[in-house]
Amino acid sequence: MVQPSDPVRNLQLNAYQSQYTLPTDYRDTTTGVTYPRGTSIICDNLNTRLSVDLTWDGTINMVGARLVGRDTGATRTVYSSSLGDLYSARPSTFEFVVGPNTAPLSMTRTGLSSQAIVVTPVNTFTVKGATFVDVQAQSSDGTVSNVVKSVQALPVADCTL
Repeated sequence: MVQPSDPVRNLQLNAYQSQYTLPTDYRDTTTGVTYPRGTSIICDNLNTRLSVDLTWDGTINMVGARLVGRDTGATRTVYSSSLGDLYSARPSTFEFVVGPNTAPLSMTRTGLSSQAIVVTPVNTFTVKGATFVDVQAQSSDGTVSNVVKSVQALPVADCTL
């Protein structure tokens, strides 16, 4: 007898973090938003590891992360491989890599906390825009969760370490 899956529901994005951070406060001249020192950024000219901490009810078989350009609306999406109807570890951390020019390369589930990313302040940077991180999960029966959107866009910059 085949066991029915426990469909995913109530997906929540608890935290998201990049391996790179701003070395000083930065005022975005496009929006007027001030990003404080230590804000996570995506380095557009380097591979950048991002982590997302998620919780959910039911099971998930796949997680998708979509990067949405704040100013352009352009998107890039990456999906995990099959996770085998995984229950939430409250929270569960997933990491993915954003390649140069914001092209996602891979996504994996880790058993690590978000502190596992070694945070590296950049020395110089030129902010080019900002990107929101949207996350959605799917159960093996095809049920998809709600789309969870990040509260604040991460600055995208050319960086020098």
